[in-house]
Amino acid sequence: MEQRQLNFAEKPVQVLTLEELERSYHENLPTGDPVGGIYHFALIHEVLNMFEKHGLKPVIQEVFAAANRDSKRPGVTILPQLEEKYGEKAIEAHLLRRVYANIEIRCDETDDIVTCLAVAYHQKGAQLGIGPMVKVCHNQTILGAQDVVSNYTCYGGQSRKDKYSLEMVLAKAEQWAADYEPYQKIRAERVSAMKSVLMDREGMLRLIGLLVEKRILHDSQHELLHDGTPYPLNSSQINETSEQLIALMRHDEPISYWDAYQQLNTVLKPGRMDIPQVLPQSLALFETLNDIVKGK
Repeated sequence: MEQRQLNFAEKPVQVLTLEELERSYHENLPTGDPVGGIYHFALIHEVLNMFEKHGLKPVIQEVFAAANRDSKRPGVTILPQLEEKYGEKAIEAHLLRRVYANIEIRCDETDDIVTCLAVAYHQKGAQLGIGPMVKVCHNQTILGAQDVVSNYTCYGGQSRKDKYSLEMVLAKAEQWAADYEPYQKIRAERVSAMKSVLMDREGMLRLIGLLVEKRILHDSQHELLHDGTPYPLNSSQINETSEQLIALMRHDEPISYWDAYQQLNTVLKPGRMDIPQVLPQSLALFETLNDIVKGK
């Protein structure tokens, strides 16, 4: 077995194989049960098995592990006693609490798009999302709240009143697999609608202003202004993607709202932002553009 070292101090997001993830340290409760009710690698295996059972073709595209600065349960903990056994920075000496996997469903992919199932496992709980992955820019899209589920309070997931158990989260994934074609029809219709509406320069400026407003209202301390709904993009993300949009439209040629969504979505990836926010922000971004499209 090839030994590999992980250096999260040098690179806070590392790409692993599922086999490597399984070799990492397994965090248990005092009872011996997995923290969170399931190990990260076992959660990924569960959803792979569900889609295989329904005759689909799930293939792991990437598995990310990320460090974060939680004082009580950090994303990555290195266990010195296991380093002594397996070697400095060995995978087996790492306890990984913040993991994100992309699973491609390759039964109906095209040259441009493949359906992708996102599995996020972190200190808050388990979170799943499904939607088209745009190959050229590697963008995971979420095209409605029906395509996100979690066992903790999560935008697009469940409210505290309707909190899902881990078993209910897995049941939702089973439903996505069992009813794959009807769900795909809904997603295809939403993509088609966004492709059919064009955005000119004036529309681009209104969109940028709307994204700024949503970020300001979310962060506002003013009780009459504050909106707890997650913003699609934070300030730095707005700056970066707005520059991309302005450059794309510098010749005043309209683009579709689908293309605009992809430009804005380039920053919403596990290697570029905090893992628990990837799916909620992707959903919030879709809903923002979809509301505009429906109003046309």
